[in-house]
Amino acid sequence: MLNSLPFLLAGLAASPDYQVRTLPNGLTVLVVEDHALPLVTVEIGVRNGSMTEPPEFNGLSHLYEHMFFKGNRVLPNQEAFLGKTRELGMVFNGSTETEEVNYYFTTTSDKLTPSLSMMRDSIESPLFDPEELRREQQVVIGEIDRDDADPFYHFGHELDLAMWKFPSFKDPLGNRATVAGSTVEMMRLIQHRYYIPNNSILAIAGDVQPESAFRLAEELLGAWPRGPDPFLEHPIVDEPPLERSQVVVVLQPVQSVALGFQWHGPSAQGEQLPDTYAADLLSAIVGQAGSRFQRDLVDSGACVRADFSWETQAHVGPIAYGLEAAPDRVDACVEAALRELPRLADGEAYTDEEMRNGATQLEVRKALEREATSAFAHLLTFFWATTGLPYYDGYLDQLRAVRREQIGAFLKRYVLGPGEGVGPRPPFVFGALISPELSASAHLDTAHFERLLGLEPQKTPPPPSKKRRAR
Repeated sequence: MLNSLPFLLAGLAASPDYQVRTLPNGLTVLVVEDHALPLVTVEIGVRNGSMTEPPEFNGLSHLYEHMFFKGNRVLPNQEAFLGKTRELGMVFNGSTETEEVNYYFTTTSDKLTPSLSMMRDSIESPLFDPEELRREQQVVIGEIDRDDADPFYHFGHELDLAMWKFPSFKDPLGNRATVAGSTVEMMRLIQHRYYIPNNSILAIAGDVQPESAFRLAEELLGAWPRGPDPFLEHPIVDEPPLERSQVVVVLQPVQSVALGFQWHGPSAQGEQLPDTYAADLLSAIVGQAGSRFQRDLVDSGACVRADFSWETQAHVGPIAYGLEAAPDRVDACVEAALRELPRLADGEAYTDEEMRNGATQLEVRKALEREATSAFAHLLTFFWATTGLPYYDGYLDQLRAVRREQIGAFLKRYVLGPGEGVGPRPPFVFGALISPELSASAHLDTAHFERLLGLEPQKTPPPPSKKRRAR
């Protein structure tokens, strides 16, 4: 049965399970027809998020997401908004990512028209009542405070500060002071710049007839006025390459030691597109339990955990080589991880069978993503905003075409460099999350890891970070 699974799934790449049209005002409308349950999801995705945020705006896309579920021209305050959701039996939510913000309502399919009307009113005519804004500022600040209490948030945040010249563009959570100082005028600026039909997608997914859904979308949102392309006047900032490798040590009350390498990876656009498929397949290969990679790094006792991943982003997706080590095996884990990289590049660290299994796992994952229609809508709006839907549609065909030498080329281009004596190794950021007691007793400080990695010592090494730095 396993051998036939790729053939059973091959039809996933043949034709998408959705239909797309563009209204005259530029709004992309996507319909997923699924009559399994009498439910429908109405979702708006917007090309917005932290990628649009200089430091003085960092966190305001996140705050705007919260303000979306407040008063508008029809429902004058949050109490009226929540009353309407109860009347329609809605489940609703939103999320803010680096390159997309989305909002959705899910309810029974007989409530499609009032649900879509409610989405229209929320997207076109938010009131941004000052009192509601003040309340929601505290809610978002509370989210920031909760993350601030998590040692692993500090670890990721400090790595990001070292990874990016413009870290606010990679931080969708946001900055506490910026959120606290936000104004109604700032919310209006975001609305008029990004919340326009030609920068948005409407997904209608579930127990619907496509033609009726398209007609209803045009009837209710066809008059939403289009605006100028926000990325012509305000283009996404180009993140420059890392200038040098560096070590970041973060001291937090943890029991084991989290370690990690990060590199600037490919962007899911243009000439770097082929590298993204190789990156995803490599992640699936090394993630298999019992793979050579896992045997070399985890089953050997060198590390407690090891994984390799690339994050799908249109603007420099990061590559992460994540590790976890027992307190007395830190150096052994790092050394084993370094030895494994060239073996991955030349194909010694995985078998042909593991390569086929990795591709099959990604095919199964893509099939599972379609199982819940509401989740499928979230996925499609994400890909529309980041890579474009053709990337998603052709994903499995491109994945199946990846060859061993392409994985090696990906690693040499972004991680290892072209080879001994041929050119420099791409710079990276190495991080260690460690308790203050272990760092002091075992001398696991910045200088130690620089020696272990063969890096030139920093001229003025910063002290290990204990808390979040202000930007």
